[in-house]
Amino acid sequence: MVQKSKGGKKCRSVVAGKKSKVEMKHNRKTNYKKKVAKKVECCVCMEEIPDTSDNTITCGKVNHHLCGECKMKCDTCPMCRSHKIKNPISQNVNLRVVQKNQTGEIKREKILVKGMKINQYDIGEGIYEKISNRWQLDVYKHEILDLYIYQDYYDVWTLNNIFDRDCEYCIAESESESDTELIGNHKWNMGICGYKKGALKTVVIKKLK
Repeated sequence: MVQKSKGGKKCRSVVAGKKSKVEMKHNRKTNYKKKVAKKVECCVCMEEIPDTSDNTITCGKVNHHLCGECKMKCDTCPMCRSHKIKNPISQNVNLRVVQKNQTGEIKREKILVKGMKINQYDIGEGIYEKISNRWQLDVYKHEILDLYIYQDYYDVWTLNNIFDRDCEYCIAESESESDTELIGNHKWNMGICGYKKGALKTVVIKKLK
């Protein structure tokens, strides 16, 4: 069977046409012009938004550009006040993380640390929040600074600027290896601990409600 053109002249066969089509399937054109989304300015907050129908309201023959957040705040057109506007089709919504069979938000355990000082200089006082980790141990991170309180390889409570159980040096560590409890009043070695011990200070750690 041979394909025929409109002029009646013979051309390639059907088998050859299919073979050529398969060969060209993976050689698609790559130098085409990609469509660039046009940016417009929201008439309320003056932020740049994509020029789409969802971000446009029509007042007669005039189009006004309005972002989704401003649409939710406005009942009528902010420019002419002549008619009501529809809510946006798509919008970003912040959802609360709730555990199964629980009505409230997930609250992480927090502790308050006092006494982490060297010569009156703060080295780690403040509020720490409990975070998860791959070793399934209790690890607390400072709410602002990159400071961690955790148990090292020898199960000694440690204050460090990195979370590494095998690290031989730290900012401070508990004096007694038998102190498995973090909450309470305990003696801590201050300074760069490891092979060399620093000054002993009493550190008070409380659990926050």
